[in-house]
Amino acid sequence: MNTENNKYGSVRRGLIPEDLMKFSWADELVISPNGRMVAYTVKEPHAESNGYIARVYLRNVSSAEGKCLTFGVGIASSIAWSKDGSRLAYSWRSLDTDSFDSAVHIYSVDTGDEEVFSVDGESLSGLDWSSGGDKLVGVRWTDMDHPDERAARSGIPQPTIKVVRRLRYKQDGVGWVHDRFLQIWILELNSGNLRQITNSECDYVEPKWSNKGEKLAFIGVAREQNIELGQGQIFVCDYPDSSPYRLLPDWVGACHSPVWGEDDKYIAFAGHTHPAPTNRRIFMVPYLVDVEQQTARELSPGLDQEVGNYGVADQRPSLTNVTLKWPNGDPWIYFLLTEQGATNLYRIDTKGNKESLISGEQVVFEYSPAIDGKVAYGLANPSSPGDIYMWDQGKSTCLTDLNPWLRDHWLATPETYWFDAGQGEKVHAWLMKPPGFDENRKYPLISYVHCSMFSWDFNHEFQSLANSGYLVAYFNVIGTTAGYGQAWTVASEGDQGGRDYEQTMIGVDELIARGYVDEKRMGVTGGSCGGFMTNWIIGHTDRFAAAVAQRSIVNHLSKIGTADNGPEGTRNETGDDPWGNLEQVWSQSPVAYAEDMHTPLLIVHSDEDHRCPLEQAEQLFAVLRWMGREVELVIFEGENHGLSRGGRPGNRIERLRRISGWFDKHLGRSR
Repeated sequence: MNTENNKYGSVRRGLIPEDLMKFSWADELVISPNGRMVAYTVKEPHAESNGYIARVYLRNVSSAEGKCLTFGVGIASSIAWSKDGSRLAYSWRSLDTDSFDSAVHIYSVDTGDEEVFSVDGESLSGLDWSSGGDKLVGVRWTDMDHPDERAARSGIPQPTIKVVRRLRYKQDGVGWVHDRFLQIWILELNSGNLRQITNSECDYVEPKWSNKGEKLAFIGVAREQNIELGQGQIFVCDYPDSSPYRLLPDWVGACHSPVWGEDDKYIAFAGHTHPAPTNRRIFMVPYLVDVEQQTARELSPGLDQEVGNYGVADQRPSLTNVTLKWPNGDPWIYFLLTEQGATNLYRIDTKGNKESLISGEQVVFEYSPAIDGKVAYGLANPSSPGDIYMWDQGKSTCLTDLNPWLRDHWLATPETYWFDAGQGEKVHAWLMKPPGFDENRKYPLISYVHCSMFSWDFNHEFQSLANSGYLVAYFNVIGTTAGYGQAWTVASEGDQGGRDYEQTMIGVDELIARGYVDEKRMGVTGGSCGGFMTNWIIGHTDRFAAAVAQRSIVNHLSKIGTADNGPEGTRNETGDDPWGNLEQVWSQSPVAYAEDMHTPLLIVHSDEDHRCPLEQAEQLFAVLRWMGREVELVIFEGENHGLSRGGRPGNRIERLRRISGWFDKHLGRSR
């Protein structure tokens, strides 16, 4: 274990895997309409359940402490203010009983009283208040009976089958969803009744009440990726008398996060105009809909960055937050924008005038604006997993101190730089150095690879490895979604393992040239498409002494029919379908180069990963083991693709120990 002296002479250690149990994470936050109160949730590991709990806190922006509203062991989510700011609603799932009871709680700011509305079955999420304050809209998983299915017959045992009729029949982090769909429900507070608003084999999400009247806007997503409805389209209905209809019937592209403007004449949303099928590499930008005319226009033509938080780390299970927010009566529409590894807070008016509010070497992961120009927001950086801040007329004030224990530990400070990758290209890179770093010594290097996004967020995994004595490097090579322009993001499509691999190796060479990297003790690792890149690298070079492939892609031919993103996830990465160009798709599958893989490989995977199914890991393990190569497969039970960010605490700690142990065995810590 490495330690380092601070200025007072005492010894501070860096982070270790077990420190995961000490973290507190700011999660959701909402500011009251008048800007005086902030409600937020704080998530923490829970050892007894090997899971997480989340509590709701409420504080006046001028007070020194927040008041906890939740009691017992459970998970609070979907916090929402009433339009007048007098009440706060949140969804609660109790972990105190085996039944995991769900309810909607409504807290009165004036009296401190709380009403509880039990919700049988699936919990209600995505809460939003009606203008009159007598209804809440939300989303819940709902079983759908297909008319072709037979009813149970007396004396005949019921079969145990799954009938699949839609391409998206499973979802990572959710499981099998072939016979249930996300539907819109209304909780009527006067009676306590739940009323289902949508009823079709389509997933409906992000419901928002209009600012006056009884209109609802929400997104519908079909489970077929190759139609426009499969990318997300805006629906509107009058409650309770009309059926939902497509607001933009001729829209070609995707729509997300509809939000009503003043007088309900306009709806702002994030979207794009690329025909289906597309993947997450296509940027979402702000649009404005004239509700009466049913037409939309781009608010900031030429904006070459993406709405949302596309910076990856291991602190939050959600990676995108593609949302727009528009306080009732306010001229400004707020949104996040990912730019060169940072996530910044912006606002724009209906004429397209845009301004940056919060920017820098950091990540704004959540935000909530009020009508008076105040904005509550969550901010993280390499030294903090996140706190709640208030922005008011250009000045920011920190409201929380969720992880004071970190100040007693050594933390690596990422060195940021750009390297020349040839062909006129510059690549944004970061390097973490171990404690007591001496440039006259040689250190083992761990290169983290990803064909998607690295960022200025806090990263426990990187900190743990740096504390163990490793140099930790990571590059946003071509193909990243982390804010380097649309052209840079899509340039690797159809060429995975091409220019992105070349840039990665140029970046490694640049570090070796500095003189303090021991090139005989280099390791490589990454997850998801970073797992793909890890597999690809060891199939094309023996320069690395060890590798760890996490939740990796191995064979695009089989992934196309087993992953939850299905054919779109293959066509948009390899450039074609297997039946259209078998040779091209196979040539971009790392298993095709298994004979050239000699690097000791640890494969880390989850058995409920539906994004990169377990069969991907099993294929590569079987091939390499058959060839007699050094390979080990570690399967985490009951975990999904997001193991590193939201898996059970015990499994997350064990995962870090396995990765560190593999590199310790084959590289050795710095001497």
